[in-house]
Amino acid sequence: MSLSVVILLICSGIFVGVVNTFAGAAAAVSISVYTALGLPIGIANGTNRLPVLFQVGAAAFNFRKQHLLDYSVGLKLGIPTAVGALIGAEFAASVNPSLFVMLLATILILLLALLIFSPNRILKGNGKPVRAVRRTDCLWFLLVGLYGGAFQIGMGYVILGLTIMGMGYDVITANALKSFIVMLYIPFSLAVFMYHGQVAYTYGFVHAIGNVIGAYAASKYATRINTQFLRWMLMAFIALTVLDLLKIISIKNALHTIL
Repeated sequence: MSLSVVILLICSGIFVGVVNTFAGAAAAVSISVYTALGLPIGIANGTNRLPVLFQVGAAAFNFRKQHLLDYSVGLKLGIPTAVGALIGAEFAASVNPSLFVMLLATILILLLALLIFSPNRILKGNGKPVRAVRRTDCLWFLLVGLYGGAFQIGMGYVILGLTIMGMGYDVITANALKSFIVMLYIPFSLAVFMYHGQVAYTYGFVHAIGNVIGAYAASKYATRINTQFLRWMLMAFIALTVLDLLKIISIKNALHTIL
């Protein structure tokens, strides 16, 4: 592995770690980097789980130190998510890629509309987070796990939507919950891809270095981030992800130009 590739993986990892800690969908950047470096899409999808594991671990640890993590709720939601992720990862190869692209694009467009027309609802919640996890919450997170186990891209937005709009958490505590829930389920989907030989360990571990740096820094300064700045950042990355999914722009081609 050349020095330029190492630098690319670490720098892009820092970027991904910051964005995923505050929001999500930066997995699209990771996968684009991997495919630009020559990995098949299936291996890129599996390899992406490795840096995510380290990334969310660093973020969750820092959120916990700042007393921003609702550990009990995160554990109760993480268990059904992990069950779903195990199943989703196992059946990932049989899912129609075009269906995945349309589903993800639709979800991201809906979230973008919420951020444009009703930003306070998704950024601030209702100020009254639930004190007990409901059965419907567990069902929703089981379904979320099915999706995340198979694809991972966009999981941050889905979890934020459920925890903020559905459970009343504000954006900071919701991000802490998101990091912890992903940390609980990601080992299960990673294990499945490892079993099927779809993890490029060298690329994953080097990319993980940047992910950890970005996630730790982002979670450490989370309470200092202006919500309006966060809103615009979310909107920008959702829009870029949708454009890439619909093949209007190509992150992969942009990386090829740089390389």
